[in-house]
Amino acid sequence: MCRKKLARLRRSLAESEERFRALVALSSDWYWEQDAEYRFTRVEGGTVDPGALRPGQIVGRRAWELGLQEVSESQMREHRATLERREPFADFVYRIDGPDGRPRWSSVSGEPVFGPDRRFLGYRGTARNITAQVLAERRLFAEKERAQATLQAIGDAVIVTDVRGFIEFMNPIAEKLTGCDLLKAAGAHVAGLLNLVDENTGAQVQDPVSRVLASGGIVAEGDGVILAGADGARHALEYSAAPIRNGRQEMDGAVIAFRDVTRQREMAEQVSWQASHDALTGLINRREFERRVEQALAGVRKHGGQHALLFLDLDQFKVVNDTCGHAAGDELLRQLTHALSGRIRQSDTLARLGGDEFGVLLERCPIEQAHRVAEALRMVVEDFQFVWQDKIFKVGVSIGGVPIADPAKTLASLMSAADSACYFAKDSGRNRVHLATGEDGELAERHGQMEWVSRIHKALNEERFRLWFQEIRPVGGRDACGDHYELLMRMVDEEGRPVPPMAFIPAAERYDLMPAIDRWVVRTAFAFIERAHAPGARSLGCASINLSGASIGDPNFLAFVQSELAARRLDPRAICFEITETAAIANLTRAAHFIAELKAKGFRFSLDDFGSGMSSFAYLKNLPVDFLKIDGSFVKDMHRDPIDRAMVEAIHRVGHVMGLATIAEFVESDEILACLREIGVDYAQGYGVARPRPLEELALGGEPRPEDRRERVDPLGRLVQAGNQPQLAAA
Repeated sequence: MCRKKLARLRRSLAESEERFRALVALSSDWYWEQDAEYRFTRVEGGTVDPGALRPGQIVGRRAWELGLQEVSESQMREHRATLERREPFADFVYRIDGPDGRPRWSSVSGEPVFGPDRRFLGYRGTARNITAQVLAERRLFAEKERAQATLQAIGDAVIVTDVRGFIEFMNPIAEKLTGCDLLKAAGAHVAGLLNLVDENTGAQVQDPVSRVLASGGIVAEGDGVILAGADGARHALEYSAAPIRNGRQEMDGAVIAFRDVTRQREMAEQVSWQASHDALTGLINRREFERRVEQALAGVRKHGGQHALLFLDLDQFKVVNDTCGHAAGDELLRQLTHALSGRIRQSDTLARLGGDEFGVLLERCPIEQAHRVAEALRMVVEDFQFVWQDKIFKVGVSIGGVPIADPAKTLASLMSAADSACYFAKDSGRNRVHLATGEDGELAERHGQMEWVSRIHKALNEERFRLWFQEIRPVGGRDACGDHYELLMRMVDEEGRPVPPMAFIPAAERYDLMPAIDRWVVRTAFAFIERAHAPGARSLGCASINLSGASIGDPNFLAFVQSELAARRLDPRAICFEITETAAIANLTRAAHFIAELKAKGFRFSLDDFGSGMSSFAYLKNLPVDFLKIDGSFVKDMHRDPIDRAMVEAIHRVGHVMGLATIAEFVESDEILACLREIGVDYAQGYGVARPRPLEELALGGEPRPEDRRERVDPLGRLVQAGNQPQLAAA
């Protein structure tokens, strides 16, 4: 009976052992036992291979002999002390790298085993493979660290809250903008930290996070919100707030990102201000002024009413610049701006249009009142004294104005009319006011000149200018300097009809188009002379080319002439530039430099209209010219007027003393020619010598016809019929 019972007990024990092994095999944990020396005596596992080591590689070895990693020496000492004290332990975590090189982590728990006599037998316990958990935790930690580092590094401020709006995280930029660090802010409600107000009204603005948590949607704002920081600073904000959702799409909290755009807004305002204002005076510029005039005109078209437009052009401003430099001129403009601003209403607009030109828009102002305002502004400038260092200057102002009352007018026509009225005031004697009216005939003439500007540009582009010539012949039959002729300019209209030179020359001079015309003349004349003086061609002597005062004053014109010379094969001695006395005196220093530079190349120079200036002889010694052209106003009546004859003789003698050849203009008759011969004048030009002809005839060598002597043409192309009043040439 005892044997049967013992057998049953053994079978039951074996079955229990088998069930235990089956359970262990099916479990994700594995079971182990150690003896009293802490050596593994039994290792059984089901689905998990601990450390990728087989049980046979573990049995007989102690845990610290298995190459445990990520266990510090202090942790290992404490673990061994626990074993020696025969105490249970739990969650002892270590890493073992298997033969495949892959790391595996295990969490081990154990308890001491004692015999019936309380003798220590060893330890037994379980181990769990926690590799997936450790890797997941580390990935999560790495992602969190990357997120934290990103939030720390980005330029935007970031605040993260829980689902109730209490702060969990904020980056350094958020700490700086709010004036509160994370240690103080953590756990506080975001509404108490973000003190937002409306920039325009000053009203409190609900914090975006609360709006997000209430609506569950995204909230963004790009303008008009100010953050009042705890330190008293105010920051213009742009922000965006959004909900944070978990895997079940439930809202777990919110995040707000915001940036300080105070500096960007200030820069944008500065750029906008600079785009519409003059940097020197602080007044609005021409672009903004024209926009406001356009608005006023649009108001007239829609609602009626009347405004006024004034143009102001300072007189004698150039004297200050030339005498004391541009710094003085700038200071004068600043001071005058202050003085003028005090004499207009707040609703009016004062603008600097460029240089020494100003504009005034007088809103809701009839023309009679505008005239009073213009006179008041003129008096402000007239009474103004500008002191610079030890010098005192007084300037004036010419003012032109037009009403803004006609809906049919355009901005361009208004600006043009005001500009013309201002020029008329300047031409009428300066320091005066001229307001245009519909019956203003003189202003209409000015408009006519302005229309010539586009016509001249078009003629240049379409090559509708022509060159003619007029001979300059020796008076005494001798030829000291060879054949001489003056090149004259003509223009034809779109239909090929000739345009009188004096129809467009005044407009070209007034609106600074003469340098462009002079460039065309020089380029065309040089090309003709190069062809005419080619080897085997007949020599044509010396050609005189007229240059305007504007070209002499143009700092780039000298380089242009030099480049044209370098580009062609021609003898500079075959070219004589003619400069009027008044133009030379107006730009004396520049004219002397211009003449000296080109004379060094071989060019010759003639001083035209000599005697018309007030101090001709005083300036003559500073201008190294080759010819003196005696002003025709003295020549044309010298055979009847002894004073004119004396002037011609005096000019001739001074010229000869200085080694210059003399040329008399407006030689209309044989009587004048005889007088010139008696005096000894070298050359004669005019009706009594030859009339202008197309330049092509010069190359052909044709002689003038007898009927040509019935006309007189001056060097500017003015044609005068013998015995009649002067009229403009048609050719």
